[in-house]
Amino acid sequence: MFVALAVPATVCVLGCTLPMFLGGPPGLVSVVASAGPFALLVGLALVVEVPLLTWAAGSTLLGRAVPLAVMVGMATVPWTLGLLGTEVLLERMQAALPLVGAEDAGVALTAGMGKAMAPRLLGAWTSAVLLGSLSVALGVARFSHASISRGTRRGLLLGSLVSAALAGMALVGALEAHHLFTLLSRLSRAPGALRPDLMAEGMAQAARLRTVRWSCLGCLTVLAFTWLTYRAREARRAPTLEWAGSLVLTIAVVGLLVLDAHPLHTTLGPERVTAGDESGLPAPVPGDADASLVLGRRSPARVSCRASARRA
Repeated sequence: MFVALAVPATVCVLGCTLPMFLGGPPGLVSVVASAGPFALLVGLALVVEVPLLTWAAGSTLLGRAVPLAVMVGMATVPWTLGLLGTEVLLERMQAALPLVGAEDAGVALTAGMGKAMAPRLLGAWTSAVLLGSLSVALGVARFSHASISRGTRRGLLLGSLVSAALAGMALVGALEAHHLFTLLSRLSRAPGALRPDLMAEGMAQAARLRTVRWSCLGCLTVLAFTWLTYRAREARRAPTLEWAGSLVLTIAVVGLLVLDAHPLHTTLGPERVTAGDESGLPAPVPGDADASLVLGRRSPARVSCRASARRA
């Protein structure tokens, strides 16, 4: 009973933090409006995933345990939808840039990249909530019944820790997306004299978030290796498909994390963003961790419309 209720209860508690995370209702409205229909997709995924994870977590003590790979896969669906939304918005922004005058291209590029971070923000935050609730539910299951076997207890504990580590990665992705959303939106509206200071502050914050990302990734790597080793030993004793499912989940999560670490680089590519001298904006160049921006007073961003015209 308590295991089944752990998922919706945790989702409700963590869900109340979203407006505070975004700076109040105005911030929430701004992000949802920027995400457009992808906000609805992420919200629909949350509504569907909560009862499914509630049932899956509740079945762990009834002899019908759902594999961790399935539960984690369900919890990462909103994250994936958010990343796809970011890719789509970036493609739309890129397609519309040739229609913008050269003097406004830098502003349009910066504002468009900031707006494209909204689906990623909502998706990563939603998956962080779902993964956190799954971690709590598995932890409750681990300590709630003394009748379960020692091997099951160990598996539940490892599953809870892996879910918590992945929730931390999703939360870092949401923090990075929120940082880029705010920074790029402010840069697109700020006077030219204030942009270098905003950029320097933004780069410092991005560096701190990058450090947190690598720390969470290290914890997740150790826990994932431990989980796979445990499943491999279990598979030797009793052949099961859960080992294969864990391996598939690991590959899928690696792909998701790579895509999350390079949301702009994978879509635009560094060769599509060039430097100019007319727009007055620092150059937005996709970076290693998160499409970080390159600070420079004499390297404002503009998109080469001439190259686009040649391709057309």
